[in-house]
Amino acid sequence: MKKILSIAALVAASVPSAHAGVITQWTFENNSIAVNNNPAPSTGSGSAQSIGMNIYATPNIGVTTNDVLVGKSSDTGANGVADTTQTWRVRAQAGANGAANGWSSLAPIGTQGAVFSASTLGYTGINVSFDWYATTQGEANLQLEYTTDGVNWINTPINIGANGSLGLAVLTNSISANTVNGSYISDNLLTNGSKAGQDWFTGLTATINDPNAVNDPLFAIELVNASTGADNVSTQGTALNNSSGNWRFDNVTISGVAAVPEPETWAMLLAGLGLLGGVARRAKRARTA
Repeated sequence: MKKILSIAALVAASVPSAHAGVITQWTFENNSIAVNNNPAPSTGSGSAQSIGMNIYATPNIGVTTNDVLVGKSSDTGANGVADTTQTWRVRAQAGANGAANGWSSLAPIGTQGAVFSASTLGYTGINVSFDWYATTQGEANLQLEYTTDGVNWINTPINIGANGSLGLAVLTNSISANTVNGSYISDNLLTNGSKAGQDWFTGLTATINDPNAVNDPLFAIELVNASTGADNVSTQGTALNNSSGNWRFDNVTISGVAAVPEPETWAMLLAGLGLLGGVARRAKRARTA
């Protein structure tokens, strides 16, 4: 009997239990301080890239020049929050045509920002978290979208937590054609008062309830411009100047709950234990005969 119990314990220990954990994360601490358009994740596997930085004249069409840099305590802005670790800055710089910045009010909604991809195979309960910084002349309005097929993108609400008292607001649009039809966040002086502009907002989260996001090898998120044209304002509430400003990101995390074995797997394990038990009983009878 002890042998059977030990076998059962061994089988049970080999079966993964359901638990929440990080699937893929970008802290950028594992990347060199340098230009880096595709920073590697610090945990797990996946890819990161910016979009839309080399398409629009700002004032000229530039070259995508994202970089990993060390944050400074002077980057606290109006809300007093700093990030002095390594972060990822998204922007373009001058190319052969002359001065350029990449960020443009001419860019259609959802076409400028960053994309983070990570397979969710083997996971349920998908969640996203990230830290975001916009400079004084950076775009004020950001939306989070996700994809389950690599083609179609779906807007989803962002939970800002305590950042609501630090100059960030959650807004919903259903009227203006120049802003996403849905939810977005805004670090805008006109909307949020004196704390807006050049701020770090940490621990922003989103829960992806779409069943198609579960066990999905094509899952990805994008953190992109929520507005265009006249709605595309800087954090100072002024029209985007199309020549300066950027976004920065840190601690971008895609997490989930590791899936437990399918019922068929449990049935096979239990059947195996039953078979072992029968063999042990027969062996005991043979020894006592």
